[in-house]
Amino acid sequence: MRKRITLLCLTLVLLLFSGNAFALVRHNCGKKDCICFVQYGDKGQAVKEVVRELYKQGYLKDDTGSVYTKEVAAAVRAFQKDHKLKQDGKLTDSTLTWLLWGMNVTSVDRKYPRSDGQEVWIPTDGGTRFHSNPTCSGMAYARKMSARNAQALGFAPCRKCWSFDR
Repeated sequence: MRKRITLLCLTLVLLLFSGNAFALVRHNCGKKDCICFVQYGDKGQAVKEVVRELYKQGYLKDDTGSVYTKEVAAAVRAFQKDHKLKQDGKLTDSTLTWLLWGMNVTSVDRKYPRSDGQEVWIPTDGGTRFHSNPTCSGMAYARKMSARNAQALGFAPCRKCWSFDR
């Protein structure tokens, strides 16, 4: 019995230190295990809606797909260039705000002062709810964005962890 407990504790410690306990994806934004934004390899509802919007604005040839591919990253870079944003192909919340709202975050806040700019977590492996923390509902590969953008992408608040009365 004692050996089993020791083995279980050792396994948990190894998982925590390996970075795999939270299923993070490495990225080159300067942080070791970036969970900042929707990025290459992600999939799901957020990417599907971004693809649709990039298509509507003329940056992609078709509006099918729900995986953040090299083509999607190239379309994001082209969008960023046209809007004088940092051209890195990364779908940061500011790039997403420009894509969805046609203006920067400050302008959106001024124009829609009651819209919610709080940060939330969305799943990029399926799921249609946004969350107040990256591990709610067993999410893997959670990504951070504003609640406003999550709602614009079709996500609804999680019934377990989210309240707008914060």
